[in-house]
Formats: sequence, C-alpha cells, structure tokens
Amino acid sequence: MLWLERKYLSQVVSLLDMGKWTNDNTLNHRCPYCGDSQKNKHKARGYHFAVKQSFVYKCHNCGKSTSSVRFLKDHFPVVYKEYIKEWLTESGKKPRTKPTRSANDFKFTPRKELLNTMKEIDLSAVCFPANEKHVAREFLQSRMIPDEQIKNLWYVTNAKSLTVYANKRGISETKIDKGASTHFDTRGVDDGHKETQHGIPVDDQRIVIPFIVNGELVGMTGRAMDDSFLRYLTLRFKDDVPLVFNYDKVDKTKTVLVTEGPLDSLFLPNSMAIAGSDYKKLDELDTKLKDNAILIFDNETRNKQILDKVSSAIDDGFTVCIWNDRRVANYKDINEMVLAGLSTDVIVDIITSNAYSGLSAKTKLSEYKKI
Repeated sequence: MLWLERKYLSQVVSLLDMGKWTNDNTLNHRCPYCGDSQKNKHKARGYHFAVKQSFVYKCHNCGKSTSSVRFLKDHFPVVYKEYIKEWLTESGKKPRTKPTRSANDFKFTPRKELLNTMKEIDLSAVCFPANEKHVAREFLQSRMIPDEQIKNLWYVTNAKSLTVYANKRGISETKIDKGASTHFDTRGVDDGHKETQHGIPVDDQRIVIPFIVNGELVGMTGRAMDDSFLRYLTLRFKDDVPLVFNYDKVDKTKTVLVTEGPLDSLFLPNSMAIAGSDYKKLDELDTKLKDNAILIFDNETRNKQILDKVSSAIDDGFTVCIWNDRRVANYKDINEMVLAGLSTDVIVDIITSNAYSGLSAKTKLSEYKKI
C-alpha cells in the first residue's frame, strides 16, 4: 500500500540525516547502512522511490537495495510494528494470537534447597541476576537497556516463585496490585484468582524489578518477556508504603525524574519509577520530593486513564511533563524514544523543557489533549 508506506516513512523523516521528500514519491537522506560519504557530509545518496504500489530503498553509495518496509524494520522497529498493525487492519487480516491456557495447566515446584539460605533482600533463592542469564540479558539489550542498569534487575523462570519468596518472609497477604499494574489483563483468569497470586497462570519467565524503600523490600513486579495476558505481575508487601523503584539511590536534593514504568527510568539520570498512582504518597517518604520531582507519564493523548492521572497530579501540586514536542509525537514511552534513535540528552532536554505545574500545566494539558 503506497499511501500507507508513505505515511510511516513520513513519521521518521525528521529522524533521518538530511531526510526530505523531493516529491510525493521520492524520499532522500544519507544512508544509515553505510553512513554515506565520509568525505562530504552534505551528500545524501539514499533514496526511497515508488515501484508500482510499494516503496523501495536504494543507496547509490554502498548499493544497498531493499524494500522500504524492511528499511523501517531495520532502523525503526517501533514504527515498523505500528505499520504492520495498520497494514493488517487495512488488509482485513487478523494477527495470530496464542491460545490462553487454563490455570489448571500450570504446575510449580519451589527451589526448596535455596529457600533456607535466603537473606533479607536477597532474591537469589528464587531469581537469577538478569546479567548472568543469556535469555534475560538478550531481552533487555534488545530494548537497549544500558548494561550497567541490567545488573540491578533479576530474572525468574517461573513467576509463581515470587509468592514463595513472599511467604518465606512471613507475608501471608501478598496481593497482585492491579492499580500498580497498568497492563493488568484479566482475560483467562477466573474471578476467584484476581486478588491473590496463588493459582494464577503466571509460570512464564519474567524480568523481576524490586521495590526497595529505606532498605526494605516493599514489593516487586515481574515484567513478562512474551505475550502473556498478565504483562506486569506486581506484588505489594506493605499497603502503607508506595512501590518505588530506585528510591534509595537517587539524590533527592536535585531534580528527580519520576517515570511510570521502571524500565523507562533506567534510561534517565537521577530517576526512579512509581507504580500506579503511588505518587500521591511521595510526600510521606520525603517532603522535598514534591518540590524536586518531575512526574513523567506515558505519551498517550487518547488514553483517558493516563490523562486523568496527569490532571490529578497537577491538582496535587506536582510538576509534570507534558509531551508537547513533535520529536516524540509518535512514541508512547521513553523506551520507544530510545529505540527510535533519540539520545538520553535529547530526551532529558525535552522533559525539562516541557515540565509545568499549576495553572500553566493545566493549560498545556488542554493543548496536549487536542494533538
């Protein structure tokens, strides 16, 4: 579909070196495969041009030739996925889905020989360090998580073992926190299993992110590494303490960047992540945080739940980031921005330049909703 390919090529043209449309069916830019001319930085010899009802890419420097769709897959995987979704819709086709398995299909045997050696905040009884397991390290590196941050994460082959850890620590009321799991999906889970972790089909492998506040493990979340219907499995151990990732490591006397998702926080300096709506409890942890924090929600102009959270945060006196910047218009979160090629410095500059509070935040939020 020529018009559809043109639409998604137009979304990335600003990210291409010297990218510009020379006419309706020709896009020119420097070639990202070979880097184009090394002698003349003003030469742009990569071209997308129409052949029948599709665009093809050709570099007149290195000779690289491929479809423009493949070009998007190679250099802009997030945009490519959005293209595929729309292409399937326009073609009247449905993406392949995996059948949902019954809770009765899942079995679990705890690693009993390790449980007796568990330390206070030592997850090694039920988890592996993420940087020591190839499958976990490969998953995180594919999302461009910095290597120095991967060492702060854990990996579990069976998510039910997280409850075993909680029970070993004497926590009998371990709950799935639906408010903290923004991607909680109850499809395939019968009503009797929505509140507690026991019996829920969660034996898929996950990246484990601990929430440690003032030296105490107050909860954890397991991020699915596949298409599990329960994308985030968040366990809360203490009801009166907010679930915060990296709280103990940030300098609270300086600007603190606060994201929704823990993975997003790994790309930013002096940052932490708050699960769900727990930002309301930040004052209880440190009264200076409200003055120094910038709350960063996902960039989704049509998501009412997120827009309501932003509005509520403004009402509560927080400074929030309003994503009114065309450079990030097509990306819903910081991880997607990084995958699309934006540097940390650029992202931080966009955040700080679009941080508002009070009446000005309300005004900017109203403008944002119209995008």
